Amino acid sequence: MFFSDSRQHFFNPLTGKYRELVAQCLSLLYQRLYTDLRDYGNAMSREQLVDIFKEAIARAPILDADRADEELAEQGDMLEQEGRFKSQRDLASFVINRLVENGWLEKQVDETTLQSTYGFSRMGRLFTQPFADNQANHFRTRNRNTRNTRNSLQ
Repeated sequence: MFFSDSRQHFFNPLTGKYRELVAQCLSLLYQRLYTDLRDYGNAMSREQLVDIFKEAIARAPILDADRADEELAEQGDMLEQEGRFKSQRDLASFVINRLVENGWLEKQVDETTLQSTYGFSRMGRLFTQPFADNQANHFRTRNRNTRNTRNSLQ
């Protein structure tokens, strides 16, 4: 069964206020692990993962803002309110923990150095691939199409 013990709430990170943010984080991580942006030097540490997620957080919008708070802010009745997370680092840590808990990412610990590394779980990688492919199609060109067009013009 798909929704077994470790994947009981597998799609939970993709629901709620931060769903677009999580999708952007997964897509960027997939690109950094499995495309030409890959760094083959070492495994993905938590600091590298936080840096990648902070970059994705800067790009992605946060959806479903609380409408009551927006209405009060428009009326000027509410003072500047601090969000749930004080920094992008806190939000990135929240997203990482949520993805690990729900089976998207795996944490491996090296027994000799006691260093933790992170990577996609098998199912996490399979379900993240469409997110990354969807964004990659905007920039992808094929040499065959270029050659066909050039030959047609000649």
